[in-house]
Amino acid sequence: MNRSPVFSAIKALRQGKAFAPAEVVAIDSLLDSLGIAANSESAAASVKIGLTLADFEAAATSLGCTSAQIRAVWEVESGGGWFRDVRGDILTIDGPGGFLDGPHLPKILFEAHIFDRHTGGRFRASHPNLSSAAWNRKLYVGGQGEYVRLWKAMQLDRNAALLSASVGGAQIMGFNHKLAGFDTVEAFWDAMKESEAAHLKAFASFIRNRGLVSALKAISSVASACIAFAKAYNGAGYAKNSYHVKIAQAHAKYA
Repeated sequence: MNRSPVFSAIKALRQGKAFAPAEVVAIDSLLDSLGIAANSESAAASVKIGLTLADFEAAATSLGCTSAQIRAVWEVESGGGWFRDVRGDILTIDGPGGFLDGPHLPKILFEAHIFDRHTGGRFRASHPNLSSAAWNRKLYVGGQGEYVRLWKAMQLDRNAALLSASVGGAQIMGFNHKLAGFDTVEAFWDAMKESEAAHLKAFASFIRNRGLVSALKAISSVASACIAFAKAYNGAGYAKNSYHVKIAQAHAKYA
């Protein structure tokens, strides 16, 4: 259920001074309990989905590369940053104003083997679908259902759970939050839920802090020039998935 129209109606009445002072206080208290400030826009309105050329140019400037180089990588590596019209059962799982709230949430993938690592395997026996000694593709539920897995893991160990999921357009793992430019994993997740521009900025920081700038700046419309970056970013399987070819083709489109 999309609760934004209800909240918007209440705020409109509040701002129009349609209530007595005591009623205003009561409504403000209700909005606060729901995690919505009476003088602010709704969470839905604050989410900024989509990237502009200026966003790519800013990222390119920060890395000393061309916008074509970073746009090529983003096109190939990003599967799109957001789930739109998030399912009602997910929105209500921890209530309005909770961690899982709003009609749009960034795409995620919860990794049971990473959660197992950060919790010392102590949930492996009791929650085998959330904690696994080794990577197991069968544990994924996919799509928005990954938020349910994340939320359940958060009830066991919030910090470990947030470290154990990849999020956003570039699917950066929570445990890489410092490489992405954030001191804490909580700050990382807060930013990832704000805008796709934040996803791109985190991606640029990750590239810089992983020492991939030189490989990024070597990218051209020739596939062989893209091997260094594709291999460093995607691992030994880059050739099987033709990532270097795809990056070169995308670069040719933007160069």
